[in-house]
Amino acid sequence: MKKLLPVAVLEKYVNGTCTDAERVLVEEWYASFENEPDADLNTGEVIDARSRIYQNILNSADLKRQTPVRSLSLKKWYGWAAAASVVLALGVTLLAHVLRTKNGTVAVAKTNTVENKTGQILRTALPDGSVVWLEPHAQISYPKQFSDASRNISMKGECFFEVTKNPIRPFIISSRHIVTKVWGTSFLVRDNEVMPIANVSVMTGKVSVSIKKSERVLPKVEAGEVMLYPNQKVTYLGETETLQTRLNQPDLKMHIWDRVNLSFTNKQLGEIIPVLNATFHVHIKANNTKLTRYVLNADMDGFNLPEILETFKKVLNVNYKIDDSNIELV
Repeated sequence: MKKLLPVAVLEKYVNGTCTDAERVLVEEWYASFENEPDADLNTGEVIDARSRIYQNILNSADLKRQTPVRSLSLKKWYGWAAAASVVLALGVTLLAHVLRTKNGTVAVAKTNTVENKTGQILRTALPDGSVVWLEPHAQISYPKQFSDASRNISMKGECFFEVTKNPIRPFIISSRHIVTKVWGTSFLVRDNEVMPIANVSVMTGKVSVSIKKSERVLPKVEAGEVMLYPNQKVTYLGETETLQTRLNQPDLKMHIWDRVNLSFTNKQLGEIIPVLNATFHVHIKANNTKLTRYVLNADMDGFNLPEILETFKKVLNVNYKIDDSNIELV
């Protein structure tokens, strides 16, 4: 591993308060890791690294809006995360919202509720550093601070989860029909209030799924739970009150969460869109031909499709609407 820069300099860069000289120093140092192997990081460090550096990239992208040739550099997260883990070990901390009553006592708000009312995919970070991606109309509720025994949240709709590993504090998701228990993985859950059907698809790690019988859920594997591994899917059927497991039949919708290794040099967006469509098994189209003429230098190493779309929004100043696998740039 290369020699670490001073922690204070790294923090200033991530927070956007560094000088021009410090910025050049950090970016040259970061570029020196491009050809090195990944370090053995835990899921929480990787997710936190992606979150902070990704936001920094989006913020710096504003500088490029006025030029017809857009340079989009989305370099690999892991070398940076390994070297800067001293900084990133602080993790993601969500401070409880404190309300003071008239007599001076303190009341702490117990839960957060996030509802996606947009036509896009919404990213939310949880108190433990886990990340939830909410599809349109999805909703999650979670405590301001997780308990010592488990990390419990509730959800409606369709959400993709990237959960930090913590074997002694399982991550438990309660939805309308099913309960999903996780120990550190990435997976997709679909369950809403309208349809008598729900399903869970696993990308990495393992989860256990059971039919929801009550609001009380124990933080351990219980009788009747179905264990799922990568590329496996379980479906709950309300008519028969059963769980059906499919092995080695990956959910096509899972492709948008793949972290890809793509790069483009002086390519028009109109040439990039077909590659993204083929890679992520989606149908992206631009309703304005002017957008397709933008020329991009794009390094998309380690990004999933929602992150790429969010970066396009920032760099190209465009929005998008998503409906299942159909995505329209507007």
